Amino acid sequence: MRVSNSSTNKACASPLVLECEAAWARMVLAFKAFVQVAIKAGFNPGQPRVPAGNPDGGQWTSSGGSASGGLIHLASSRWQSVRVRVGRSYLEATPGQSMRLANAAAWARTATNRVREIEPLWRPHPSLTETVEGEIRALEGAAREAEARYLDLTRSDPRFGIGGNQGPALSEPPTSPRRPGPPEIIEAYRHVTGMPPVPPGKQAPSSSGTVAYIDLDGTPIIGVNSDSPGYTAGDDSLARVLRSELIELYPDMMSTTNLGQIPNNAVYHAETNALLRAAQVYGGMLRGREIEMRTDRELCSSCEALLPRIGLQLGNPTIRIVDGTGTLWILRDGIWLEGRHQ
Repeated sequence: MRVSNSSTNKACASPLVLECEAAWARMVLAFKAFVQVAIKAGFNPGQPRVPAGNPDGGQWTSSGGSASGGLIHLASSRWQSVRVRVGRSYLEATPGQSMRLANAAAWARTATNRVREIEPLWRPHPSLTETVEGEIRALEGAAREAEARYLDLTRSDPRFGIGGNQGPALSEPPTSPRRPGPPEIIEAYRHVTGMPPVPPGKQAPSSSGTVAYIDLDGTPIIGVNSDSPGYTAGDDSLARVLRSELIELYPDMMSTTNLGQIPNNAVYHAETNALLRAAQVYGGMLRGREIEMRTDRELCSSCEALLPRIGLQLGNPTIRIVDGTGTLWILRDGIWLEGRHQ
């Protein structure tokens, strides 16, 4: 959660440096406004293109029809790719694809493990994939196959009292198989991007970075630190704009001589990254929303100090965070309503 931002550390920032920062912020804000106009006109910056080398290379292609197929926000544009596992290889993916891949991998694993509780040797039909989108579709197919098999097994399993003359059910099967929760999706994201794994029930050590997860109306939003796989140039731009806004609003709290020091560095942490990505889906604001976030590391002092101000900048949503220690933090109206030091 505490990360070094050597690219942003300036031991003695001059007025010219601060003026450049402000100019950069104005430029990015103008570009964000352009992106929102383009989106309203039907342009989707998250829509994938046909890969280079293909006769149709560079042309727009479909997003697969999935509700989570294209995250419309600056941070998911193709400014920087993420290396993800596909079989035994690593392929380049967009940040949005890496989130969907983690979600699909966790879904397939959860559904398969549920079937194996009843039929230990069951396996989904094998499938060979050579692209990230192909791997996502294969994992989603395996998950659906496992869910169908689970329902078939529970319909005929005498333990549930369904079928034949087995009598009343001893325990009712769920109406639908359990989907993966935040810990499974965070674990899957670490796996597919090559981040260090974290043992179940443990919080991530500082050397392993932090992963934050938000389920935004069924769309997986994953935030990471600025030095972790999946952090893009777009993410950096949003963080710079936010930092400039906060320095202007809270000069007594925010450092203006060392832009990367505590608590300024919180804008580059996974919690802020997840909130910024979520906000971009709704035009840059989260006003009136309730955000449930899960992280795999303890909330740091910089985030504790700055997240209340960040929440206000993003429209003052109610934010509930369960951190890597299991501590519940609730944020609203610029204050912590619950947390370790509320």
